[in-house]
Amino acid sequence: ALGFLIDWSVLGVSLFSVSMLSIVVLVAVVASSVSGYSDGPPPSACKNMKPGPPHQPNSLSSAEKKSPPFEVVASPQSNGQIKVFLRSVRDRPFRGFMLMAEINGDRGHGYFVPAEESKRVAATLDCENFPANCQDEAACQGFANAMVHSSNEDKVSVTTIWTPPSQMSGEITFVATFVGENDDSGSTWWEGVRSSPLVA
Repeated sequence: ALGFLIDWSVLGVSLFSVSMLSIVVLVAVVASSVSGYSDGPPPSACKNMKPGPPHQPNSLSSAEKKSPPFEVVASPQSNGQIKVFLRSVRDRPFRGFMLMAEINGDRGHGYFVPAEESKRVAATLDCENFPANCQDEAACQGFANAMVHSSNEDKVSVTTIWTPPSQMSGEITFVATFVGENDDSGSTWWEGVRSSPLVA
């Protein structure tokens, strides 16, 4: 096997400088992975709507998971759109969230925009290849078909506006995951929080 040694002094670089550069790069990578979800989940969250590794494990008990302190409320509008409200129901704030629309049990239909009062804390997420069982290609755009947090500050209410696909029939339900705390003391999150169904 052939090998070679680099004389760093020839290149004008000290071993100390190389070591410090390595440490700076490592700290930057770790910091980005820890705080990476503070401005919303990545597209990989579309698959199961569960928080990723920075939020694991969930420190809630089984009983707490079954009794979320948040609600999803859907309110049909006269123009055919639906306002969807994410709310705290026990004065407990949430920091993160992900919201999608289900039609007949299939997630990812339609598209969202944040309401004016929520633009500072909410943003859309493109979930490609959703909905999975879509027959009409025009209704399966995979664009803005999820709503997520864009800030990790505490929230007690977020309002979004959902526009349905051009051709739609069946039962519509809005499904959300809420993230409470995520710090050194642990992470708390509630998945599968659902609105009452609406019939198109």
